[in-house]
Amino acid sequence: MPVLCEIFLDKTRDGVHRSGEPVRGTMVYSVDKPTKFESIYMSFVGKGKCRWSESDGDDNRYYENKEEYVNQSCNVLHSRSDNKIPAGRYEFPFQFFLPHEIPASFKNRTCCIQYKITAEFVKAKFFNATSKFVKEVPVYAYVSRTSVEPLHFGLHKDLFSLTSNQKVIVKAVLDKTIAAPGENFTIKLTINNDSGLNVIIKTKLYRCFTYISSSKSKKVEKEAVKDTASATTIKERSVSNLMFTVPVLPSLYSIQHTKIMTGEYKVRVKIDLPFPHFNEEVEVPVAIGERRDRLGLDDLVLDEQPSSSKEHIGEKKYDENWVNLRVS
Repeated sequence: MPVLCEIFLDKTRDGVHRSGEPVRGTMVYSVDKPTKFESIYMSFVGKGKCRWSESDGDDNRYYENKEEYVNQSCNVLHSRSDNKIPAGRYEFPFQFFLPHEIPASFKNRTCCIQYKITAEFVKAKFFNATSKFVKEVPVYAYVSRTSVEPLHFGLHKDLFSLTSNQKVIVKAVLDKTIAAPGENFTIKLTINNDSGLNVIIKTKLYRCFTYISSSKSKKVEKEAVKDTASATTIKERSVSNLMFTVPVLPSLYSIQHTKIMTGEYKVRVKIDLPFPHFNEEVEVPVAIGERRDRLGLDDLVLDEQPSSSKEHIGEKKYDENWVNLRVS
């Protein structure tokens, strides 16, 4: 019977782990007879990879990039000289650390950023007798704002007219440039419609993902985020003071701290004009995610320091042999 193994992660406050914090858990494994292993290792690895193709006539060009964010390991059997384990069930507590400057977990058809814990059992004197067990670790990464807040911006549209100068001026104030998933952005607008036309002021949130290959080629995907649009009609020759709310869905999250992609969001304010006039719009970048400086004291990990992205973990913390680990 092969070795049986399962990796359990300690519970967190919402089921995810955050950058700069420890990842703790227990590996439970069992063997039904005395078994000699060459090694039993646990590793914690975070990697990102993007890949896409572009068609140029009859030729397809492929682009890709990859990056490693964390690589830590510990040796379960480092204190056992002959590495022979009696039959039984064993528990091995482990602890890894997430660096501060890493991206959140992410996956779509072009890019994948994943963090995984792997337990690897290698039997002695057996060719390719290796058993691997994998546990994915969902990770949230703290994000940084991309501009000052509150953010002041605006629009100025001159309209062609044979009789008089006509213009629409919009002054806007965005209350913040970073919001947690589930929060809202608020925009205060002052619209001076000094024209003979009714105009429509629209706001909407956009998602913009940019993938970056190892050769610095880029692929950009931009789309409107559903259920974030608002619109109001402004009458001719009027001044209006309005407030718009741009909702942030709980599933949205910015991707920062990686060279293979950027995952950002933009708030668009648009002056929608009737034909034959051209519309005018402006987009301001915003970040969506958790900010470390907004955490309460109960959320901070005060007794642990994050490790570097590459090092061996566990040799000092888990100086135990198989007798200490055996539970049945």
